Amino acid sequence: MIPLGKIASTLIFVYGTICIDRLRRVPCLPAPGGYVEIESESMLLGGEAANTAVALTTWNDPVRLAGNAFGGSAEAQELWRLVEEKGLPQEFLGERKSPGQTRVGERTPVCDIYVTPDGERTMFGQGFARSGPGVPLEDLPLEAGSWFTVEPNMDLYAREAARMAISKGLNTYLMDFIREDEPIVPGSFWQSSTDWAGHRNNMQRNVQWVKDWVSRYGCFTIVSDGPNGFVAGGPDLPVRTYPPYPALKVVDTTGAGDLFRAGMLHGLDKGWPIQRCLQFAAAAGCLKCRAFGATSDVPTVAQIESHIADNPDVSRQYL
Repeated sequence: MIPLGKIASTLIFVYGTICIDRLRRVPCLPAPGGYVEIESESMLLGGEAANTAVALTTWNDPVRLAGNAFGGSAEAQELWRLVEEKGLPQEFLGERKSPGQTRVGERTPVCDIYVTPDGERTMFGQGFARSGPGVPLEDLPLEAGSWFTVEPNMDLYAREAARMAISKGLNTYLMDFIREDEPIVPGSFWQSSTDWAGHRNNMQRNVQWVKDWVSRYGCFTIVSDGPNGFVAGGPDLPVRTYPPYPALKVVDTTGAGDLFRAGMLHGLDKGWPIQRCLQFAAAAGCLKCRAFGATSDVPTVAQIESHIADNPDVSRQYL
């Protein structure tokens, strides 16, 4: 395992989903067969990899980004524009295609997200299941000692990318890899939420779940449960619960887990002690919820540190 408190790398490679998020505010979700009026709509950059990369770029971390092909549709051109608008690195995103270059069955990944007044979101996706990589995996410059993070939305490509990173000596941070045959190795970091793992609204059971996962894989494990906080621990740090930071106002929870992951990588890359990484990540995920959309208003490092300082009772519980 990476020695906690030691500088592990100078680069973070983010691999995974890059898409358009069509966010719609609704007063509630309709009953089956019912109808609800959409109050407003926004089109933003989204996808787990893009959300994480935008945060890391905002915090001036050294980032490389790769993932799914964009296709050549009009939506693909908009996706390229959104990537450029956020200043994300484009070297490993693949070639820009015109509509005439699009392969049969290929389509630009788009996620339709419906957000209710409590900030909860319901998502419908298209173009993800058959999405191939923008750049062949063998062409990615995976550098030993750097960080590699990935989520499994690209299925076989994502899992093969994780295996390649491990074989080349990168430090891996996996998100939502929950199958029996996942490429999880001792010393890695693993994160998910009770949407996929553990037990919603039962932190005592989550503690035991995380202990079992750590025992099985030897990885540092994090399972978040929304407003209940999260459980974390690993071979070198006892598994326990951590409280959430108070939200100023919950507008939209889209991307909160991605901001948590970015916060962890920000601290790990700088060699922070693990408790400080967890503080920063939790505060980052909390502040993300104040804005509509995962990439529309990423909190700055100063805002995150201020939120930590403004809530000393919570912050002390991380130490």
